[in-house]
Amino acid sequence: MAILLLIVSLISVNGVFSQQHQQPLQPLGDVLHMVLDGNKDQKVTMDEVQSQLSTLEQLFQHSESDEEQEYKQLLTGLKSTAPKIFELLDSNSDKVLSKNELKHVTTFEASLKKGGGMRELVREVFGILDVNGDDQLSVDELLEGSKSDDTITKVTIKFHELFPLRKTAKELEYFIKDTVESIGGNNSLDDKDSIVKGIAWIDDDKDGHIHRKEVGKYYSIAGKKFLEISKTIKQMGPMLAMFGGSMNGGGGGGFNMDL
Repeated sequence: MAILLLIVSLISVNGVFSQQHQQPLQPLGDVLHMVLDGNKDQKVTMDEVQSQLSTLEQLFQHSESDEEQEYKQLLTGLKSTAPKIFELLDSNSDKVLSKNELKHVTTFEASLKKGGGMRELVREVFGILDVNGDDQLSVDELLEGSKSDDTITKVTIKFHELFPLRKTAKELEYFIKDTVESIGGNNSLDDKDSIVKGIAWIDDDKDGHIHRKEVGKYYSIAGKKFLEISKTIKQMGPMLAMFGGSMNGGGGGGFNMDL
């Protein structure tokens, strides 16, 4: 998701490319690889991603409109999540993303469509965490789940079945642990407060629980937004790549932001 937002931010700011791109759309992962590979060596490095982030930060530093403010907030999230997403996609740990590794982004896009598997994964994970079966997740259930090796193993197995980013589910457990720890916090004295803050955005009725309906609502919103962004990227990405792929006008015949 982080890489997708990175590209769509550029598209929205420049507005110089026609939305009516008529050629058949290429797979999302292929388009991302085409655009992010600034020096055209068939590899995407974290430095290339960071370069794009730096460029976008400069573009938004004097932004005032509501839409631009929204992208500034997205950039803040990108700065913290991009390295972890990069690490997850880097299945062979060689510090670069190949075209084949970025195909997992195409798989993720497909999973959000009807019958693609993501909705079922979310339901299954919810069920694993909902130990008392009351269709809501309490702070205590989330806290216990974040610290339970058994729960993390079960969640990882489900995740790996849909997204085999490593040869075995066991090799993905570190990522799941990092994710739940980011919600639960690392200091036991602050765990509950951290979880309360972490779930506040989805807890519509502010009762301190995450209800199954609340999860469904925000899953639908996020999934729809992701698919909208991915469609825009597939339409605009090849045009960006024609200018060299790099958004900062740097090495590799990059794209000049002043065009």
